[in-house]
Amino acid sequence: MLGISATCALGFWQLRRAAAKERLQASIETAASAVAAVPDAHALSEPSALIHHHLRFAGHWLPDAVVYLDNRPQAGQAGLYVLMPLRIEQPMKVDVIVNRGWIPRNGVDRTRISPYRTPAGTVDVSGVALTEEPRLLELSSVDRSLKGIWQNFDFDAYATVRGEASLPLILRQDREMPADGPVGPVVDGLSRDWPDRGGVLQSQIDRHHGYAFQWFALAATLAALFLHQVFRVIRHGRTVAR
Repeated sequence: MLGISATCALGFWQLRRAAAKERLQASIETAASAVAAVPDAHALSEPSALIHHHLRFAGHWLPDAVVYLDNRPQAGQAGLYVLMPLRIEQPMKVDVIVNRGWIPRNGVDRTRISPYRTPAGTVDVSGVALTEEPRLLELSSVDRSLKGIWQNFDFDAYATVRGEASLPLILRQDREMPADGPVGPVVDGLSRDWPDRGGVLQSQIDRHHGYAFQWFALAATLAALFLHQVFRVIRHGRTVAR
């Protein structure tokens, strides 16, 4: 009975985890399809509430504070993510870390960065806010420096090397427009064919459902064994009575 109770509890736990990720998946899909919103000062003071929302900021790039995330393949090709702070002035002065896009890695010299364009002046940038980019395994200590290649982005380490903090979120860019001048998206040479987060979550949801099925199947097996033993005891008792 203890085994049946434990396996049923684990099965329901997996179903609750699947339901939580289904809600997260729905919120991500809703945010991605919504019109990008410009957060006000109150929203910027509580950045955790902005995660998975489609946001829009006007500011200027700080290219001297760029870092590159290594081992980010796209279409089977090795490459880097370009993470650069965007300095916004309104409704408050703060830096937002933007994943501007993907560039291929140099096949001869991995430290050589492929060329891309960073426009001067004020730009209008939109994207979906994430807590972080997916983290990869780091087998050794990484020499973190500005304009360097990092394995994972760490907000505390970045604040230390920069000497100032930024909003604790990463804006995964989907569009960039010049605030002044010609109308039309900025051509910067970066690819923004982002991985489908909804697809990643769906695979996790399916896995939770699979684990739940296994736990419930084990509970059913234990229940069947329990009933089998009960019937054996009853049958044995009747035989002894005769």
